Amino acid sequence: MVDLRQIAIAAAVAILSALFVILLVDAVYPEPKYSNYCKDEFELRTKPIPVGEPKCDYEYGEEYSRCLKDGGIPRFKTNETGCLIFDKCDFCNRVYDDARKVYARNIFIIIGLVGVGAIFSGTLWRIEFLATGIMFGGIILLFYATVRFFGEADKVLRVIVIFVELLLVLWVGYKKLYVSKKRQKKK
Repeated sequence: MVDLRQIAIAAAVAILSALFVILLVDAVYPEPKYSNYCKDEFELRTKPIPVGEPKCDYEYGEEYSRCLKDGGIPRFKTNETGCLIFDKCDFCNRVYDDARKVYARNIFIIIGLVGVGAIFSGTLWRIEFLATGIMFGGIILLFYATVRFFGEADKVLRVIVIFVELLLVLWVGYKKLYVSKKRQKKK
């Protein structure tokens, strides 16, 4: 007969262990913040705007177009009439994006390894409902790590990662759960 208390404890262990690992990793290895890479550089108008509408030219030129095409952030300054003119192209967003990609890869590796370790350690515990909770926690961690990494991985790598994870879970299910149950029945 199924003991609902054991199911509840297994679910709580799975959720809380996964949350603990995710929050611990976030506390010791924080995600890059956009504001640390790209500063808002708005120039305040320091000169009064002349009476009447200033005649501003909103064609910023070839450098502006090239900046947008290359994925930069155009930065402006004001001229003597108070109109915005193109100043420079800032590529801070590229540096941020590179840092974010490295972070996503590292999170995948760190949390993925902890998840795999939890799955394996769950097969070793003798208290079945606690072992089930640890294994499900490992599966949640593996899922979380994979989802975090998928935005940065190409299509072929995604297929390879999912295939390896599937093989791992199938192997653990067969070797550690199915075979060990057969051995227990023989005894």
